[in-house]
Amino acid sequence: MNTPVKNYRKITDILWQIHLKTSSFVAHLVGPIVFNFGAKEPAWNRSMNDLLAFPEGTVGKALGDFFKKNKLEPISGAELHDLYHVLFGFSSSFKDEVALQFFLRGNGKNSIASYSTSVGAWCILPTEWSYLRSSYERGKNCSDISKLDPGSILFENFDKVRATLFNENKTT
Repeated sequence: MNTPVKNYRKITDILWQIHLKTSSFVAHLVGPIVFNFGAKEPAWNRSMNDLLAFPEGTVGKALGDFFKKNKLEPISGAELHDLYHVLFGFSSSFKDEVALQFFLRGNGKNSIASYSTSVGAWCILPTEWSYLRSSYERGKNCSDISKLDPGSILFENFDKVRATLFNENKTT
């Protein structure tokens, strides 16, 4: 028997799914604009196939695998952002896009994107607050990523790079 509580839960679940799909759609529309006008690093000009050609076990190969798995192509100017997804274990889902921004804030990156994402996330993802908070803490416990050389890191061993990032003391 459908009670008012069960009906309410169904309706809120449906509304929540619509909200997440709409938010994800908007993020995919806005993302390329942000990366085209807000990118500070020069574009790498590497395709997914270029990255897949890197030797097995390298950061470049892991990045290529990320693009292939998610059926994505690199966006010019967003390469470093995508590299962060791979290095820190975030998927390309809307929830993980937001969590990555919390991770970056925890690591000391303060940008308009990270601030606005943080504020917006508290409003639109209230069920994910503990996940976002733990992502922020992971960022605080990671070595300073502003010191990474993204061009050369592609050739390095993925597991060693991750171990270095998470095992070294964070420099201040």
